[in-house]
Amino acid sequence: MLVGEDSDYINANYIDEIGKEQVFIATQGPLQNTIRDFWLMIWQENVSQIVMLTNIMEGNKMKCVQYWPDLEADNDYDVFTISTSSERQYAFYIIRKMKISHKMKYESRIITQYHYTSWPDHDVPDPLCLLSFNNHIRGSTCVSHSGPILVHCSAGIGRTGTYIAIDALFKEGQKNSKINIAEYVKKMRENRMNMVQTYEQYKTIYLTLQLMFKSPVTVQSATEFLQNHFTVHTENQTSGSSLLNEFEKLLSVCPLYTEWDYKIATQYGELSSIRPLDKYIIYLTTTVPNRGNYINAITMPSYTNRDGYIITNYPAPDNAVDFQRLIIESESEVVICMEPLTNAEYEDLWIPTSVNPQTTTHLLFQLQQEHKTEVKCRKIEITNETIDNKTHSIMWAEPLFNLIPVNSKTVSQILGLVSCVKTVESKRCITIISRDGAALCGVFCAVYNLIQQLTMDEEIDVFSVVRLLQTRRPELCDSLDEYKLIHEVLFRLIKSRKDEHIYCNQHI
Repeated sequence: MLVGEDSDYINANYIDEIGKEQVFIATQGPLQNTIRDFWLMIWQENVSQIVMLTNIMEGNKMKCVQYWPDLEADNDYDVFTISTSSERQYAFYIIRKMKISHKMKYESRIITQYHYTSWPDHDVPDPLCLLSFNNHIRGSTCVSHSGPILVHCSAGIGRTGTYIAIDALFKEGQKNSKINIAEYVKKMRENRMNMVQTYEQYKTIYLTLQLMFKSPVTVQSATEFLQNHFTVHTENQTSGSSLLNEFEKLLSVCPLYTEWDYKIATQYGELSSIRPLDKYIIYLTTTVPNRGNYINAITMPSYTNRDGYIITNYPAPDNAVDFQRLIIESESEVVICMEPLTNAEYEDLWIPTSVNPQTTTHLLFQLQQEHKTEVKCRKIEITNETIDNKTHSIMWAEPLFNLIPVNSKTVSQILGLVSCVKTVESKRCITIISRDGAALCGVFCAVYNLIQQLTMDEEIDVFSVVRLLQTRRPELCDSLDEYKLIHEVLFRLIKSRKDEHIYCNQHI
């Protein structure tokens, strides 16, 4: 590949799609002495999309230099000025908009960088997360643009080959209903040595494509969602419900785990039927006499944060202290309870009332405020007596009544819980708690994630959002009632926003 005035070499190769040449450029992540050549190649090859599959640092090793400027800053590289105009943070990736300007030609172009930040060092990513990433890129690709897509990791062979194979083979499968993974990897290696380096990466290609073909991602605009929701409610009941069919499909792709996936919970003698998967379990770190580091709790991604939620169950009297340790250690500033605490046993052991502050070893829990709007909200202050009486405030919200069955009051309560969270404006994880650590927890997470998706991307995909939640806890949203409730809440929210917009326009 011809690049530069002093040298015509850069560590990059064209990679073909099946039946189409030079669709991708696979390259090494830029080093300090190759940034200029990297941007010159982007200009020369008319690249408008960069797919980055490594972090700058992984462990103690630098994988790639930051070849782009910080947000709203400029960097000069020879005849080019690079500026970063926007940066959107998602749970597993970042999307940046950059402008490259040629000083001599007085021309500028817009570059979009898709930076996957969650590919574990010496491991492979969750196939469903990789699917979502690829779908976002394909959904924003300009069909009329003829330049190749530039893909890089560190060496530009392992992760780079894995991603390119997934993208190219999915297009081939859509077109011809059949694919040959081994043959395509072999073809890539004719263009660039060692593309797809490990067995795990090769397996990831299979797993990701299986998910993509079994139930492709289908996003909807707000208007399309309203129309489809109306159609579902007016269907002839004898002809079957599309929502029911969608839910049954969701259950069919829900991951199946074995006892091997719950070894830690079994080791600690977990009695609940809903247990934390080893991959997503949380360990407590503070020392409390006669208590271990196990708790039945998992992390869960929001739309914008890889560890956006913690989901757990009501603590029994003898492990209430573990729940309180969880809140302190995670620095969670919001706790959402999915049913009225009056239904819970022993709640006075882990949540203070105005006349009953809770003292647990070195922690003092005191109720500061309590009020009711659509839901009940408490402000609780926690004092850590071992660290200079350091205080930590949390907002605790709970519904006023049970949230099943699906009805207008239940919908209002869910929206009320969402509103409570938004008033805190916390970047810390949100703790979601229910009797068993599953019931209605998925409804709240799904609704909150979908509101974030609608706000950021002006589209929603209920199926994919719930599907991702179920990879970490299959019991979430595992009933048709809960799946319907998610749709009802979104319908109410979107319709109210549209009605407000129409009302405002009428009064301009």
